[in-house]
Amino acid sequence: MPKYVDKDARRRGVAAALRRIAAREGLEGVSIRTVAAEAGISAGAVQRDFPTKDELLAFAFHDAVDAVAERFSRIRIGPGRAGFAEGLRAVLLDLLPVDDERRAQARVWAAFYARAAVVPDFARTLADLDGLSRTALRAAVGYAVEQGELAPGLDPEEAVELLLVLVDGMWLTAARRPPGASVDPQRAAVDAAVAAVTGASSREPRR
Repeated sequence: MPKYVDKDARRRGVAAALRRIAAREGLEGVSIRTVAAEAGISAGAVQRDFPTKDELLAFAFHDAVDAVAERFSRIRIGPGRAGFAEGLRAVLLDLLPVDDERRAQARVWAAFYARAAVVPDFARTLADLDGLSRTALRAAVGYAVEQGELAPGLDPEEAVELLLVLVDGMWLTAARRPPGASVDPQRAAVDAAVAAVTGASSREPRR
């Protein structure tokens, strides 16, 4: 009886192998051969799914984008859910690269960002993710406006832009930090951003 091969699982495994290499060595270390070795399969098996390196990179990139989009979909702010400040802080901390896996993801993102500057398909995919992220944040900020939880005088679109810049900055900063470095500065930045968009003080009053 022929051996059953879960093609989708194999493709995801190949994409994960590529990201591990990219996290260690950058995209320069990625090839059909190195990815096959990292995934523990033959180069021929990789090429059956991804005949070229460009197709392999594109699949891994889209897979990474889907993972980030899923995180933004976790925003649960609204009636019967978390309040704006509480929910926003939880989402931002979830996106913060606090463990080895997420720090590796941040390094991969930095590499993909650079590629998006010269590869139109990558740029379009990032634009799609940006649109999804903005939609999720606009819904959350819109609820904050309805509840009077947005900082007085702060334009809702400016709040969305501030939060997107913060997320990008957290990931790109994490990409260049050495292993074991504290993420306390990034946590403080999250608290400051939440305070800025809600109008709350970022520090407890002194007694």
